[in-house]
Amino acid sequence: MKIISKETINSTETKHSKRRDKPRETSATKSKNPAKKVIKTQMKQVITEKSIKPPVQPSIVTTPPKVQKKPKLTKDEVTKKRIAHIEAERDKRKAGQSYFSVSYDRFVSLIRFNITFKLTIGYAIRLVFLIAFLFFFVYISFSYYLFYDAQQTIKEDIRYIGQVMSQEQNYQADIITDYLDFHTLSYYVYDSQHIQIFSNTDDPVNFDTAMQISEYNLRDFPNFPTLFETDSILLEDGTMYYIALKSNMQEQTNNIEATFPIGFVLCFVLILSSIRSASKMAKKHLKPIVTMTDQVKDMSANNLSTRLNVSGTKDELKDLALTFNQMLTDIQKSYEREKQFVSDASHELRTPIAVIKGYAGMLNRWGKDDPAILEESIQAILGETDNMHSLVESLLFIARNDKGTLKMDTTKFSFSDLVTEIVKETRLIDTQHQIIDTLETDIFIHGSADKLKQAFRIFIDNSIKYTPDSGEIKITLRRSEKHSIIVLSDNGIGISKEDLPNIFDRFYRADKSRTKMRENQHGGTGLGLSIAKIIIEQHGGTIHVASELNEGTTFTIFLPILDEPVTDILEEEPLKELQDDEFGKTS
Repeated sequence: MKIISKETINSTETKHSKRRDKPRETSATKSKNPAKKVIKTQMKQVITEKSIKPPVQPSIVTTPPKVQKKPKLTKDEVTKKRIAHIEAERDKRKAGQSYFSVSYDRFVSLIRFNITFKLTIGYAIRLVFLIAFLFFFVYISFSYYLFYDAQQTIKEDIRYIGQVMSQEQNYQADIITDYLDFHTLSYYVYDSQHIQIFSNTDDPVNFDTAMQISEYNLRDFPNFPTLFETDSILLEDGTMYYIALKSNMQEQTNNIEATFPIGFVLCFVLILSSIRSASKMAKKHLKPIVTMTDQVKDMSANNLSTRLNVSGTKDELKDLALTFNQMLTDIQKSYEREKQFVSDASHELRTPIAVIKGYAGMLNRWGKDDPAILEESIQAILGETDNMHSLVESLLFIARNDKGTLKMDTTKFSFSDLVTEIVKETRLIDTQHQIIDTLETDIFIHGSADKLKQAFRIFIDNSIKYTPDSGEIKITLRRSEKHSIIVLSDNGIGISKEDLPNIFDRFYRADKSRTKMRENQHGGTGLGLSIAKIIIEQHGGTIHVASELNEGTTFTIFLPILDEPVTDILEEEPLKELQDDEFGKTS
């Protein structure tokens, strides 16, 4: 079924309407134009083919995908957002911040510029407010000083005029007129009825107005109020006069208006110079941060030895650099330790895999027909498989401890019985050495008997492995006030002072004379002492080692009795006991 679009229907209707408007052709005309009829037929077919579209499946949407707009927040959501914002600002104000401080902090947080620019802008804004305050304070103080000085001056003037008037007995004396003209003062004389009888200006002043006290008003700044000063004079003939002086304070106003632009320009220059100084100061103090940033950018996993420069004065940036350097040192040690751990683990696994691969190849070639080669290959593969299993178990144990998921089932048990059992098993396994034990009874501790047995077996196996035949291995167990002390000593080949601090490191081995003392003895994986140390530390204990080359080694283990915490492992009492011990001293 074909579907005709709406546009096609409209176009078809338009064509039919046009066709109806045209005059119909007669049969004679049609017969005269056969070529035209053929062309029309072909055009109809083309129009029909273009207008008819293939069927469209209703489930298929042919419209282009619209860009999804973010959903608009509802009125409730907008209200909640505003309330949360208002509450946050209210909390800041309760903490002691003003509205302007909160607004300023919010404005600065939106500006994503460098710290130097932010410090400079913040310093400039505060400085502008400070200088503006000082500027207006100085000018207001200066204007008040001018007003006060004018008051004192006009009081002296009226006192002088009163003296002259008393001497001359005339309020229109020439000396008074000249004095008033020189000082540009207005002069008024009133009789006893408070009626003005004389004035040197054309501007009359009411007596009550002249008697008002002039006060300085800050709202009139930079203008000054009109200043009046009055006095009464009694002449010799008994006539009473009231005189008043008026100053329009024009001179003081001119002083303010003349000095105000100068002060404004000076303040502006001071602000600009201070901003420049602040920018330089900020760059100077933040220069170590730029240097630290450049140094950190140069650091990588292959270049962890680089450290930040901590030379200079002692300040917070130096403390930050020291802290960062210490963190880098710890990261470098951890990275190198993990790198060495992976390398050693790969090396340890490579040997048994190579052996298994070699024997498997030998089995493939000759083992099918030779029973001896078959048996040898099977035994070798089983032995290397056991070694790989032991190595993987050791790695998993250490990994669980590093991850913090190592768990031990702890109970209260007799530590004396556990050590006695270890001594008996050692004598059954090893008949080539003298096992000497001195064990104190009735010592109880809280811990995992299986794990502690594993740890002590590691120490004893090391003594057996590195002690010549007929050598002595001494096991001593005793107790102090808070600790149970077990001492394992031998008279074997010992450990050098250079190797002694590293014997508990993973995969660490001493020289070949120690690791391969005998050709028929395996040197181990180098994880035993690491595992033993983890077990002892998990029980809250510590290990002390003393060793001399060709003289022997002494391991001293301190374990807390029951649940008592280890407050001070290096107590004077156990150390004194160890120093008096016949098997050696601890370090």
